[in-house]
Amino acid sequence: MSIPASLLKKLIQIPIFQGLTVPEAAEFFEVALEQSIEKGRTVFREGDEGDALYVILSGEALVTKKTVELAVLSTHAVLGEMCLVSPGDTRSATAIAKTDLTMLKIPSKRVQKLLKGNNLATLKVVANLAQVMGQRLAAINDRLVAGDTKKKPEGRKEELADFAGILNRWSF
Repeated sequence: MSIPASLLKKLIQIPIFQGLTVPEAAEFFEVALEQSIEKGRTVFREGDEGDALYVILSGEALVTKKTVELAVLSTHAVLGEMCLVSPGDTRSATAIAKTDLTMLKIPSKRVQKLLKGNNLATLKVVANLAQVMGQRLAAINDRLVAGDTKKKPEGRKEELADFAGILNRWSF
């Protein structure tokens, strides 16, 4: 899919695409598919195979986990980014179109192929993703440690050990 330079310039402002040049972004997004999803329709479900990264071009998506609302994401937000570093894993949340959505879908198999070929744009995206995920993990750890003061310290240590176990299974 050929994406206009004006949109590419906006996309490279998104944290996981920052640092890409317009030509690098064009190369990365060349396999993107534009999708329209009607309000109320499911983009993906918790437990589905993580097969693609999504970028919202317009509209809003509701992200839930076990029916608990995690976030409402809108224009230029990214969904499903974990599939880039953990191909074949299942989705950790559900995404539903809160409004009509227009999205770019980037298949994770294509990204993995680019990674294996040491494609510079894709390496930049994965490096940015690692930074974003590190920031999220730090925020989760802060919340976990400062969270439930009624919880015994051992319980918090077990939860942190679970996070460490997940991190140790990640491979780049």
